[in-house]
Amino acid sequence: MGPFFYSFNVLSAEEIETGILVRTLSAGKVHLRHLDFEPGTLIPDHHHPEEVLTMILEGTMEMRVGDETRAVRAGDVFRVPPKTSHSGRVFSERVVAVSWSPIQ
Repeated sequence: MGPFFYSFNVLSAEEIETGILVRTLSAGKVHLRHLDFEPGTLIPDHHHPEEVLTMILEGTMEMRVGDETRAVRAGDVFRVPPKTSHSGRVFSERVVAVSWSPIQ
């Protein structure tokens, strides 16, 4: 599409865990990910070296970041600092989100 405009619609989805489909766009110094969580999906406890910001576009899920747990819904944003343990649980409906992180 060119060096300035992109579309997730042309990217193939990768199932990174059962029930989690991700489309990743790497541009400049940033990864932008479109995440699609199936109903009832459990996000296992994990951490990574980079900071991540995630915005929920559709649905509701429970996220744990460090020692704090909250329900997040469309319009909410949560931040995962580098090397911080986090996990989640999708409630009954599908959840769609986008996340941003620096390329390491």
